[in-house]
Amino acid sequence: MIEEINRKKWMAIYAFLIMDVVQILIVSVLYVGHPVFVLGFDLSHSNPIISVSLFVGISLMQIALLYLTATQMLRQKDLVKLYPDYDENTEWRSRYSREKIVTWIQDLAKKSNVKVDRIYLMNSPLPNAFTFSLPFLGSIVVVHSNTLDVLNEEEVKAIITHELGHIVNRDSVVQIFTRMPSFFIDLIYLYIYILLAVGVASAAFLDANLTLAGIRLAVLAGFFLVSRVLSAVSRLFMQQASRYSELMSDYHAASVLGHEATINALIRLGQRVEAITVLIGEIRWLESLNPERVGPISNAELMRIITHYPLDGIDEMNARQVAPGLFLATRLKHMRDVYGIQLTDEQVETIVDPAVPGLLKKRDEAKQDSKSTKEAKVVDWRKVDYNEDRRLSHDELVDLLKILRENPNKMLFDSEVGVNLMMLSHPDFRRRVLFIAEEFGL
Repeated sequence: MIEEINRKKWMAIYAFLIMDVVQILIVSVLYVGHPVFVLGFDLSHSNPIISVSLFVGISLMQIALLYLTATQMLRQKDLVKLYPDYDENTEWRSRYSREKIVTWIQDLAKKSNVKVDRIYLMNSPLPNAFTFSLPFLGSIVVVHSNTLDVLNEEEVKAIITHELGHIVNRDSVVQIFTRMPSFFIDLIYLYIYILLAVGVASAAFLDANLTLAGIRLAVLAGFFLVSRVLSAVSRLFMQQASRYSELMSDYHAASVLGHEATINALIRLGQRVEAITVLIGEIRWLESLNPERVGPISNAELMRIITHYPLDGIDEMNARQVAPGLFLATRLKHMRDVYGIQLTDEQVETIVDPAVPGLLKKRDEAKQDSKSTKEAKVVDWRKVDYNEDRRLSHDELVDLLKILRENPNKMLFDSEVGVNLMMLSHPDFRRRVLFIAEEFGL
């Protein structure tokens, strides 16, 4: 099946490129300036040299922006460089030593037949890891600190090997060359939108011809709709290619580290995301109780609250219970730090604790009228975790796979229920687990 996945990945990439070439051809022969409709097709007005020059010029600009973005990302304050050099004065909080992490990545890189030039740790309460490999910058691996909090050693190695799989499959290079044509087309479309809008304004205000203005407005609306549909179809192909890339990297991780560690790593990361998703939902509800709010809670404040949630927490029920206390305590401590209010941590807890039961009761009452039906749409992996160690043994995995196959419409996590999976750049966890299982004969 892995050969079929690889074939589909490249077919999606080729389809994406063909769609973009078609769009380039369309905008190259568009004639802006028709006396009535403003827009028309005229091959005599197209200039291949100008089109190619624009494409090359904008592509070079896109490459420059890509490198600028990459270098700026590597300067983030939450990013700690682990290799090839390391600031010994940096405070280290991870459960695994810097030397271990570097050794793991370098050893796994050798097994994957790739070279890693730089390694970073990003301080984040969200579990993730990513990599990119660019000429002149080299191959770079970034691991989020929360990934180390949630996973054991073998599972961390599985996630690292998954990221190395992206280097093996040259996914970064593919993304560079597939995104450049789209950038070119979006700029050309924007240029045409402006010209068409000027044509509408000219007919309405200079010529005082509302009929002509209406026709030109209809042309603008039609062209906008067609261009957005074409762009959306192109993105769908690229997102499909991205999903296949993730499956291939999962396969690489399972081939090097074993399917059991890889599947457990995916499940635990998915469960962590599930708990954080629930926590964020509860925080947003608590914020909505404020009648004077002027907008949604900011991402900065959300991250502040999430950071105070147990970094190895993967229980969404616990997230619901602790959300009110976290929300109120974080708010009070932030006000204390900003305005110099004389409050100790113990006083904050004393103030917050009595309010929590009432908020939980209010939340339960709010849910009674709109009872969720998601429970019937997911398979709870914890029900086959018979020894309750939060990891699945071979036999437990077999039982989980049996349930998943008997329930083809059920996901692994609530956070994926109702999501349009075709619009995501990552496959759902159910798909990833079943793919590994099928590849390794489970």
